[in-house]
Amino acid sequence: MTTTTARSIVREIVTRSYLRYTPTNGRAPEGTEYGVDGWLFDLPGETLNGRRFPPCTYAAFQVTRNAELVWMVREVGGERRQIGSHSTTRKGALALTVGAVAHEREKAAAGGERNQASVIMDARLARIRASQLSALPTVAEIRMAYPLAGGGATLRLMTAEGSTAERHMIPLTERGPAGRENPPAGIYLDAITDGANTEGLKTAAEWHLIRLGFDYARGAAWAPYTGSASSEAQWKEWAPMLPEGHRWPHTVRVAITATAEHLAYIDRACGPTPELPDLPTGVSAHPSGPRSWQICYAKRRF
Repeated sequence: MTTTTARSIVREIVTRSYLRYTPTNGRAPEGTEYGVDGWLFDLPGETLNGRRFPPCTYAAFQVTRNAELVWMVREVGGERRQIGSHSTTRKGALALTVGAVAHEREKAAAGGERNQASVIMDARLARIRASQLSALPTVAEIRMAYPLAGGGATLRLMTAEGSTAERHMIPLTERGPAGRENPPAGIYLDAITDGANTEGLKTAAEWHLIRLGFDYARGAAWAPYTGSASSEAQWKEWAPMLPEGHRWPHTVRVAITATAEHLAYIDRACGPTPELPDLPTGVSAHPSGPRSWQICYAKRRF
């Protein structure tokens, strides 16, 4: 990523015309807003990288520091910030002020470029967040397997449209892949005595729901589910082949909702781009997607 740094025109300023200010010469448009006697000068406004900086008035004045008379410059009005460092001459204080103002403007203008990129990324992350929220499962289902598949049971999490992500198809009567966390010992080995409504299956399903960031909807409970006419006719045909206790109900469902922790995780992953502190020279960083950043240095990306 190439970044062009705009150069402020105030860097070209070597000298300024000054106007002596005192509380009685009427220079201050708002009476005593300027605060102290001093030599007033203006720095021109400009536009850098599409950002407008208005002209500003500053006051150069003398103060005693460590028994030495030095020149300082501060803003006129507003917060009256000191700009630059003090100097033994007014010309030196002006030069320090010009450099400080130019640096502030150039940095703010460069920040505008980064902010524009952040706005684009924030909009993209907002679309991803909306997509993830709309794809959250709203129904959990325990379904008995077909007889020829061994008569086990599977937990399935479905969206409002009835679709299911692969990670939301979970066998309840066998261990998961090696290295993956499994339900507490014994739950998936419980005997199936009441079809899909077996207490052991529901306990195992609840464990998986919590692990995935879901909970039962308020007042919801597992209930038998009747499928299509053809599906029910098939189950009726298979009934004699099923062990006792596996026949009905073959499917139970319950309404579920994402937990507050799960929603907060989505918000963090797809939330606004955070502000970064100043990076070392030559280093740039920007988000490349949810939970990922790209770092660029010496024409290399990390």
